[in-house]
Parts: sequence; structure tokens; C-alpha cells
Amino acid sequence: MKTLYDKLKPEIKAKLEANYAEGYITSIDYIFNKLQTKDRYSELTIDDVRTLNTFTNSELHQTTQMDLMYGDHLFNN
Repeated sequence: MKTLYDKLKPEIKAKLEANYAEGYITSIDYIFNKLQTKDRYSELTIDDVRTLNTFTNSELHQTTQMDLMYGDHLFNN
């Protein structure tokens, strides 16, 4: 079964990796480890989703309620 890390959209993974290279090592390691151990979006905490949105520079004003409920703006299903 694919993990959430495997399901990350390529542009989202690239933004996280860029933030890692910029020095946000602890935060990005944390979220990558979390994504590698989960296979469903519903297993993430609100804080995990907030961290993902923060470090991917997601424009939340363009994010729909359905995106937030199901993670469609972050993951390929």
C-alpha cells in the first residue's frame, strides 16, 4: 500500500525538499517521517496539515473546503 509520502503531488514534494535545503530540516524531517508512516489523509492531525500548507506555500484562499477535508490539494488519489 502506498504511503502519503508516495502520494504527495510532485510539486508539493519539490516545495518541501526546497524548504529542507533552505534549512528547515527539523520541520521537514518531521513531516516526511509522518507521511512515510501513514497511508490515509484522515490519520494526519490538524497541525500536520497546517505544517504541510505552511512549508508548501499553499495559497489557502484558493483552497476549497473539500481540499482541506480530503487533502486533494496535496496528494494524488
